[in-house]
Amino acid sequence: MKKLLIFLLFLPIAFFACSKSGSGTKDSGDSRASASADKKYEIVLVVKLEGVAWFDSTRVGITKFNNEHSDVNAYQIGASTADPAAQVALVNDLIAKGVDAILVIPNDPASLVPAFRNARSQGIKILTHEAGTQSEADYDVEAFDNTAYGAHMLDVMAEWMGGEGIWQPFVGLLTSPTHNQWVDGELARAKEKWPGLRTAQDRIEEHEDQQLAYERGLELLRAHPNVKAMMGSAMSTVPGVSKAITERGVIGKVAAFGTCLPSVAGDYLESGAAMSIHFWVPADAAYATASAAYKALKGETIRDGTDLGVSGYNNVTIKNNDSGVPVIYGQAWVDVNKANLGEWKNADGSYKL
Repeated sequence: MKKLLIFLLFLPIAFFACSKSGSGTKDSGDSRASASADKKYEIVLVVKLEGVAWFDSTRVGITKFNNEHSDVNAYQIGASTADPAAQVALVNDLIAKGVDAILVIPNDPASLVPAFRNARSQGIKILTHEAGTQSEADYDVEAFDNTAYGAHMLDVMAEWMGGEGIWQPFVGLLTSPTHNQWVDGELARAKEKWPGLRTAQDRIEEHEDQQLAYERGLELLRAHPNVKAMMGSAMSTVPGVSKAITERGVIGKVAAFGTCLPSVAGDYLESGAAMSIHFWVPADAAYATASAAYKALKGETIRDGTDLGVSGYNNVTIKNNDSGVPVIYGQAWVDVNKANLGEWKNADGSYKL
């Protein structure tokens, strides 16, 4: 009887303890579910360098993507110089931080391969832009086929030149795959369609430095006084060589062409030192690359016809590069010259881009 009494007295205590334990387990599960629901994908864009208009624009795109997706923390970082080692260091810092996706516009794709391999081994998604030959990436995103873009710029320049004369290609870095693919496309187009054109010398490297582009433009004009056109790949080339053309007093005889933005080259288009600039909207490219990363993080496969949610990338095509990396191609190039420059100005006269 005494044993039965003790058991009956203990039973409510045991029941209370079990109830508390069960309640605690339920709360813990709810907490984990809530934490999972609150998770944000951390997507970081690493640009070539900070402090230039092109990458100011990419920040606009990555910020827009961030603002439109409540489950994302997307932002941009970059070094103060276009130094491959500095860019690798930034990527390694992000790997250590454990972000979900790293997007890179490479200065030197080869230098990033070990870091990319390390990141992917840890489940971090790697996407690049302007790096169609990149290895160890989940995707590369291109505004267009680079060879076709180079051919298009060459056609515009050749028509202005009357189909004959000396021209000179410039690249930001000799290690930049995109810049060199554009020049390859230009040279191939000249050989195919414009036999009257010839280059002054091998492609000139200006390290994405406007002052250096100006200095090398002057050197070219002194060494090759018959040169008629200079074609830039980096955004720094057109303003740099346009300044050299202006200073030498050869506007109308020599002109700059190439990739640049209206805000950077507009004054030179107005003066005639530059005749035509070509570009894709950097903000849209950044948005598209972030969109591709987001889809990859959510387990979606990007295929021909996928819409990345921004103009020029609404119906992409996919082709694997030699390393097996799927390259996503949009159709996003833009041409601006003196005739349509006004379309890129705001009411107050400032440039939209």
